[in-house]
Amino acid sequence: MHKIILVYVIAGLMIGCKDYNGPLNSGSYMNRGNQPPGTVSPPPGNNSGGTVSPNSGASNQLPATGSSYSDPSFNTSTMRVSNATGSSDMAGGGTLTHIIPEYSTMSPFNSDTSRLLLQHFSYFALYDSNGNFIKDLPFEINASSEPRWSRNNPNIFYFINGNRFKRHDISSGVSTVLHAFSEYSRISGHGESDISFDGDHFVLAGDRNEIFVYTLSSNRKGPVLDVPGTGGFDNLQITPNNNVLVGWLQAGPNRFNGYELFDQNMNFIRQAATVLGHSDVARDINGNDVLLWANAAEPNAPSNCQNGIVKINLVNGQRTCLITFVWSLASHISVADMRDWFIISTYAYNDPGPESSWPMFTNEILQVKLDGTEVRRLAHHGSQALNNYYYQPHASVSRDGSRLVFASNQGLSSTQGFPTDYADTYLLSLSGFSSGVSAPVIGPIPILDPILDPIIDPLPDTGDIIGELSSVDVPDPGSVL
Repeated sequence: MHKIILVYVIAGLMIGCKDYNGPLNSGSYMNRGNQPPGTVSPPPGNNSGGTVSPNSGASNQLPATGSSYSDPSFNTSTMRVSNATGSSDMAGGGTLTHIIPEYSTMSPFNSDTSRLLLQHFSYFALYDSNGNFIKDLPFEINASSEPRWSRNNPNIFYFINGNRFKRHDISSGVSTVLHAFSEYSRISGHGESDISFDGDHFVLAGDRNEIFVYTLSSNRKGPVLDVPGTGGFDNLQITPNNNVLVGWLQAGPNRFNGYELFDQNMNFIRQAATVLGHSDVARDINGNDVLLWANAAEPNAPSNCQNGIVKINLVNGQRTCLITFVWSLASHISVADMRDWFIISTYAYNDPGPESSWPMFTNEILQVKLDGTEVRRLAHHGSQALNNYYYQPHASVSRDGSRLVFASNQGLSSTQGFPTDYADTYLLSLSGFSSGVSAPVIGPIPILDPILDPIIDPLPDTGDIIGELSSVDVPDPGSVL
């Protein structure tokens, strides 16, 4: 069951690579100028805002579980939460090879940030917010059960067991069936969706054939979207305002391509993007639903937003490029309930050495302002690309934005003979990053995509875009790029 979830995630990773050559349209980009306003705010000790390589010897000096180390580049205090190879695998025997956050798009922290769920290879365990192990959870709460914390009760999380949707109380240890979907053999949120912002809705798929929204308070299954004949989908997400994003496997500008937005009753609203990429959903400063999307797979992306993180306004389709990376980097995104910041964790497939080429933002945990005007560089995660998946940090932030956890192998598979899929969890407090010394970088770049949605005028209100627009910046609405 663990391997099934892994296939889903890796499929999304491959789709996020820039390897599709089909007839896609990337839309048009409005540029604020050659150097739009924006800042990088490094912690004290690093004010350059440029390339910062880690200390190559730091990975051999790890602290004991529960102790902290100082990031040599950013002076960040990072606590080691787990010791996988020193922990028993209670399900499979022997010792564990990794203890990790499940993924970046769901928060492992409960509603008051007092408890933390971490994946012990095939099952989950409970920790307190300071990283102290509390107990292993029942084995039915396993790597394919998708446990999701309640938003109003810190003792409750929800999970999936076959075709049953269940609730678990960590104070009593009791699990309760809330709804049995007997019409399916299995239900799933497909590994990347979280509970809705109002704490009352989940988007689910039954046997990969039907997609629907389940409402907790009424114990009601909503209208379904039939999947057969669409080419299949990779992931599902429910937006802060309870709309649904379906990530279709097929890329292109047509129906059932890329990311499509539906309302709660699974009525089609619009296409959000023509191709998949790592992403998360957020509520913008003005309350609108937005998709934060890695556009690495977008063919013909403009030169000022190559391999970027793009904010897509799901109300009017407007896009803004928030930050870009060199092509050797990939990234994951994690969103807190707060409306002003989100987290990016980057990783390099080619495993660069600090003593050689080390591009800006390589293997870093970043805190990025939702309007794209500031980037805070928090830490190097220290993980090397020594396997296909588990080295990826998948930094995941608490809902109040005060803490995050990430996975790292610290290079120990190559330096000390640890298993190739080894990884442990580390915890970083964000309370100390309210200010910092700023250095200029390329900032937010508003984007228009009139072809994907010709009905709604994507031009923002006067004053939202800085600078003049030329005919090169904005093509005719009927043109194809």
